[in-house]
Order: sequence, then C-alpha cells, then structure tokens
Amino acid sequence: MGAESGRLMAVDIDEGIKTTEIHRFQTPVTTDSLGRRCWDFPEIIKEVLVALSKASATGEYLSIAVDTWGLDFGLLDQNEKLIGLPVSHRDHRTDGYLAKAFEKVGRTKLHTETGSQLLEINSIYQLFAISEQTPDELARAAHLLLMPDLVLHALTDVAGTEYTIATTTGLYDVFNKRWSKVLADGLNIPMHILGEVQAAGSIRGKLSDQIVAQTGINKLLAIATASHDTASAVVATPFNSPGSAFISSGTWSLLGVEMENSVTNDLTLEHRLTNEGGYNGTNRLLRNVMGLWLIQEVRRDFESRGEKFTYAELVELAKAEIDPWRTLIYVDAPLFMHAGEMIARIQRFARETGQGVPEKPGQLAQTVFASLALQYAQTCDVLEECSGLPMPGIHIVGGGSQNDHLSQLTADVSGREVIAGPIEATAMGNAIVQAIALGEIANIEAGRDLIRKSDLKLHSFAPRQVLKLPELRKRYQEISRMELR
Repeated sequence: MGAESGRLMAVDIDEGIKTTEIHRFQTPVTTDSLGRRCWDFPEIIKEVLVALSKASATGEYLSIAVDTWGLDFGLLDQNEKLIGLPVSHRDHRTDGYLAKAFEKVGRTKLHTETGSQLLEINSIYQLFAISEQTPDELARAAHLLLMPDLVLHALTDVAGTEYTIATTTGLYDVFNKRWSKVLADGLNIPMHILGEVQAAGSIRGKLSDQIVAQTGINKLLAIATASHDTASAVVATPFNSPGSAFISSGTWSLLGVEMENSVTNDLTLEHRLTNEGGYNGTNRLLRNVMGLWLIQEVRRDFESRGEKFTYAELVELAKAEIDPWRTLIYVDAPLFMHAGEMIARIQRFARETGQGVPEKPGQLAQTVFASLALQYAQTCDVLEECSGLPMPGIHIVGGGSQNDHLSQLTADVSGREVIAGPIEATAMGNAIVQAIALGEIANIEAGRDLIRKSDLKLHSFAPRQVLKLPELRKRYQEISRMELR
C-alpha cells in the first residue's frame, strides 16, 4: 500500500522473479468527526477483500505479506477494536509539536536516542499530539499497530509489530533494539501500547477463517515481511557496489545507503538523516525527501481547474522548458507538506525567494523535477561523507524510476551514474523476504541475484555537463535554508 494507491501483486519466483498485478485501488482518504485527515480503513479492507477474491480465482498461493509507508498507525482497545480511524501524517495535528518536543526532552536527544530524523510528522510527534489534544484515545488504547501490522491484524486477528516499520516511528532505539522509555516518558506516551518487536520475515499467523470464507482464497500463511515499503524495496535493489545509494521513489523519495551499523553525528542531525531498520538487522541511513507528492498535488490542482494531464504529459512538458533551472524550491519546506493548493504554494515560494514565478504546466513540473534532483544530489554528498564509503552510483527503484527525465537530471547534478529500476522493487523485495522465511530462497544475496537475472530492463543514465553547476548547487543550498511555512 502506498499513500496514493494500493495493489495486490502475485510474485512468482523461479529462475527469476515475475510480478503480476491482480488488483489496484486508490488509497482512500476521509475526514473524521474532529476534522482530521484520515485513512479510510474500512474502505481499505474492502479493497483488500476484493483483491483476495480476485486472487482466489487465479490459483493457490504460499503466503501473503503487507508493506506500506511508515509513520501512521491505528490504536486498538483491549478488545482489539480500532479506536477511530488512523490519522494521516498529512493532517495538521502535529503542527508545532516538534518545537514542543524540543522544549520537553531536547533537540539532540530526540535524534541521538533513536537515530531518527527530526520530522514533525513522525509517529512520536503524532502520539505527543494525541496526548495533549485527545488524551482519551490513549487512555483507551491497549495496542498501537502501524499500518502494515494493522492490515495484517484485520486479515489474521493477530496483533504484532515488525522491526523495519517500528524503526520509522522516532520512538524505537535502533542502537539497543528497544523502544525508548526516555522519550516515551518525556512526551507522555504510554509504553504499554508499544508491542514486542518481531524480526522481518517472522510468521505472523494464517488468514482467519472469516477472511477465507469471504474471499475464497486458500488459508495462506501471513508473514511480517520487511513491512516498511522502502525496506522491501531495498531488499530488491541490485546494488552495483557497496556505498551506492538507493532512492525508493514514490509519493515520498527515501534516499539512503545500506549499512551494517547505525550512525548519529552533527551531520546526520543537521541534514535530517534517519537510521531505519533493514532486513536481517541491517541499517538504512536515509533522508525522507518530499518526493513525487509535489507533482501529484500539482496534477491534482490542474485537474480541479478542469485541466487534466497524465504524469507522462507533465514530464514531456517539463523536458521542453528552455531554462530548466529558472525556478527552484526547497522541496522539504514545511510549506509543501499538506494537501491542496500546491501550485499557489510553489508560486509563493518563488516570489518570496526572488525567482521567476512558474505559471505554465511545464514550468511547474520542471520546477519540481529540477529541485528534486538537486535535493537528491545534496543528500547523496552528505550520505557519502557519513557512510565513509565511495558512492559511484544511485539506484532509483519504484514507480518514480519510470521518470527518465528526473533520472537524467539527478545524474547530471550529482555527477553519478543513475540506474533506474526495477519498477516493482517493493513487491519483489516483499516476496523475497517471504520466500526466505519459507525456505524457498537461501538469503538476501540469492534474492538480489535473481533480480539481476530477471529481464527487468534496467536503464542507466550517465552524467551530462551542466553549465555553472557549482553555482547552481550553491543556489539550491541557499534556498534550502528558507523553510517557509
């Protein structure tokens, strides 16, 4: 499940890996009685049931697993019933709560205690907001289940917490592999709702009798895969050398390097790097970059005006722009976090930073793509320094790997080779973890070898010369200090 759409994929693993899409749906969003932007969980489960019903007609399967974005969660009461709808990280309830947390426990401790980036939408700040705004929800709560675990609970009636998704919360101490009592106590978050954490690849249970009866699917083993979608995508990334970067490109762009150990220092704090768990206890040192959310919202704005563009059309219009670096935005500015009126916000940023104001679709799209490429390049430099490893290439996986224009821009401004694909890295990595758990594959390297052997049509982009590149990089660096709200 992605923040824009969800899908059920059948994955066949033999001499290579093949994926088949069974069902796709828009991830439903709604508003609750308090006016909060929420994930419509009952509708999500309806779509999952439709997907499983379709799968039941195509044959029998060995297992099932769920991966989603990080941060968001549902609270269950002592009867394991959902207390309200899961609130989206795009809701405004966490506005100002990062600064409040600094006052309570200290900026440095919030980073060094868990290795997490200081991002106002993290689960820890969502929970802090709940403790002050709707404390009755926490008083009733017996379990906190992050989104992939919440879906698995609906399918199996078994509650659990998987490691890679737990590490996205800002509450999990990746150094000591435990929930941080210091931070939980400091922000009035009850420890008892945070469950025991299971390794990626653990057997969670089986589909419940009710789900089997409703869908006709066979009683599948349910596996807690590397359930943060980026963790799954990294499993299926065919790295060309240690130190190469990955960008899991979707609504968010998660840009990082795979390492054995976690790291915090002045650079990781300053540049909002985070340490998140990978399969088999590895570490993903990465940054959450705003990603294709920006172009999704621009496209939605145009649609609301009666102008419909496909993503491919916006890419072609962007490529046609004569001055590709005319307007730049700091993609991670708080100004761009929430939904609605994205075009107006981009134009406001341009005006307030003394740049040309983009008006046409191609200008707006190119502003987004050029700025993303520069943020990727800036982050790669920091990651290379923090990891101590040379970074010869950048692997872009996921849906965003289909954007050749953004891949080429990234190669140009980073000075590194970009390898785009596989598109379905998340589904493949999810399935590789399942296959290892079932004894079908020996280990992660065997899984990556299968990726390399499969006919996935990976594309390579070599850097081209960009006039006045140092000045361009410096200009973006200056813009990135302007965090407009």
